Amino acid sequence: MAIERRRRLACSGPMPPALASRFTTGQLAVLRVVGDEMARNGACSLCIDAIAARAGVCRRLAQAAIRLAEGDGLLTIQERRHQGRKSDPNVVRIISREWLQWLRRGGRSAAPALLGSIGCKTVHPTDREDPQRQVVDAEPKKGCRRAAVDLDRSDRTRILAGGRTGRAMR
Repeated sequence: MAIERRRRLACSGPMPPALASRFTTGQLAVLRVVGDEMARNGACSLCIDAIAARAGVCRRLAQAAIRLAEGDGLLTIQERRHQGRKSDPNVVRIISREWLQWLRRGGRSAAPALLGSIGCKTVHPTDREDPQRQVVDAEPKKGCRRAAVDLDRSDRTRILAGGRTGRAMR
């Protein structure tokens, strides 16, 4: 499970490809979690254990990935130490312009080259209309045999302009 989650997060395009090429799959998964928190809250104030659990990696790998990204100048780490008591989680902020633009744009899923390329039309389960159908039938459908029998016997009444009913012409 953790391996699948880590690979899915890493392959979802957490940062531009030029920056992502410097990191491993596990490190990219950690940076994806940090990027998502940054996009949602403006900064990532999750503890290392929470970041590691969401990314599907161990605590040490999460620490190493954040420190490596800090060393590359992609993000900053603000420590919140308290003397004599437990410290608050560090606040991680992305400072790389390229990565911030990538997050604002929406990552790989919003890339213009991928929009409208290969794939299927997305249909949502709540859609009630058939996108291919233009004309809506007013009469209920009948089976083929009943429709052929009823064709000669049916009373073809229609509503004329002005609200009168009349016999349809054959």
